[in-house]
Amino acid sequence: MSLIHQILQLLGDGERHSGVTLAGRLGVSRAAVSKAVALCADVPIEVSHQGYSLPAPFRPLDEGRIRALLQEAGCRLDGLAIHEEVGSTNQVLLVAGGDGVCACLAERQSAGRGRRGRVWQATPYGSVLLSVAWTISGTGRPLGVLSLAAGVAVLRALERVGVQEAALKWPNDVLWQARKLAGILIEMRGEADAVRIVIGVGVNAALCAGTAAAIDQEWVDLRSIIPLVDRDRVAALLIAELDRVMREYLEGREAALLDAWRARHAFTGMRVRIHEGQDACEARVIDIDADGALLVETGEGRRRVQSGEVSMRPL
Repeated sequence: MSLIHQILQLLGDGERHSGVTLAGRLGVSRAAVSKAVALCADVPIEVSHQGYSLPAPFRPLDEGRIRALLQEAGCRLDGLAIHEEVGSTNQVLLVAGGDGVCACLAERQSAGRGRRGRVWQATPYGSVLLSVAWTISGTGRPLGVLSLAAGVAVLRALERVGVQEAALKWPNDVLWQARKLAGILIEMRGEADAVRIVIGVGVNAALCAGTAAAIDQEWVDLRSIIPLVDRDRVAALLIAELDRVMREYLEGREAALLDAWRARHAFTGMRVRIHEGQDACEARVIDIDADGALLVETGEGRRRVQSGEVSMRPL
């Protein structure tokens, strides 16, 4: 366990601690504490003459507690790993072998990704970054439905921790009052007679100013919505809900999942701008079809839009 991780555990009570106190409890020098904090300027630790503190009570992710919460939710995993830092939680699970349901969480990603090749901006220790993987036999079911179902899972989990009035933006963003709260990235790898599906989720929990400045759209974090952010509980509920919708999908319950997504879509009936590569057009959102594609009405008639390299912005 790194020194910065240990410092964050001690600061998790929300109190201010002097460098002398931290050094004594950790068995290191004051200089070591100061250096560890300085080397992690993107971690939201407040430094003053009185010592060190966090903006709000907070603790690093706790594997034992997450496992207990998953058991309480009736979710059984075949593998769970929490890392201080990885390149990408999706990539970790994509290259891993084995059957069953596996989850990977990280406090920091050096190469986190969003849709369309974008970098996923996340404050270390101030976000919930996780991926869940399943290896399933080939299915003829539309994968576009799974993308929308993942959004339903994330919204259900956030509703259970007290987030009200959140909505979905096609194909897989979660918004709160028109600001982005969470994003989803699904990736796949073909295997012999099977496919490995990885669903990655990033939720803004408590973003620092440096992270916020790098985000190119309106955003919001959980700290701004609910009084206390319990990242362990958020992570456990996300994993449990993602596994729930995967089971529903594999059981052939696509229609119910699509209806659940429709009920939460923010832009049905609204005019939007569709960006596809270098091209853009204005359209009115009509619905989604059985494959999860977006149906819109343009000046040239009705059009079916699939995700891929497409983005959508409200007018």
